[in-house]
Amino acid sequence: MFTPAMILANAKINELQAEAAAQRLAKTSRSARGESRGRLALALSKARGFVSSPVDVPLGLPKLTDYPYRS
Repeated sequence: MFTPAMILANAKINELQAEAAAQRLAKTSRSARGESRGRLALALSKARGFVSSPVDVPLGLPKLTDYPYRS
């Protein structure tokens, strides 16, 4: 036998569980969108770094002065 208080309590518990599930779903969708934006922003910043890097960077090769086999 269910008393009216038990029915009301169960209804409130079901309402709270549904609200918590909706909040978890919203949180995971926000974090998934944020992660994809973060990865995209990171990839774009790396691409900008490659494009904007100076071209005249020395490669660390030795100079060929006084090299015996230089033609």
